[in-house]
Amino acid sequence: MTDLLPPSATAAVYGEGLARLLDLVAERMPRAEVEAVWAFPGVRREGREYGVAVIERRIEGERRLVYRGRYVVQLKGQERGKVVVELEETAEALPETLQRVLEGVRQRADEAGEAEPVDLGPWKQPDAGER
Repeated sequence: MTDLLPPSATAAVYGEGLARLLDLVAERMPRAEVEAVWAFPGVRREGREYGVAVIERRIEGERRLVYRGRYVVQLKGQERGKVVVELEETAEALPETLQRVLEGVRQRADEAGEAEPVDLGPWKQPDAGER
């Protein structure tokens, strides 16, 4: 599913694309259930920035749902500043299998580089609009 979102208050911390993706995550699930986010390095080409992240959500006990999030930020032209994000559930996993799931997402998305863990501290702050 693709969503166009208004400007993000967390853009200064995470960059516009990842911040908008985290805003979408917060609309779809409680922030407290988000265990971790890993972001692949963004790629800039043709006046746009493309990014992919993997989101781990704790649902019950040891069970986790894994989501792939994507964003595109328009950097140039008449649509400069436009951001498109999408979020889709891709797997259910146990914590010990998450690294394999992460690698599978990287391969399917043809991402260059390694995913880095995202510091969710600022995003999980009470003033971040807990939903």
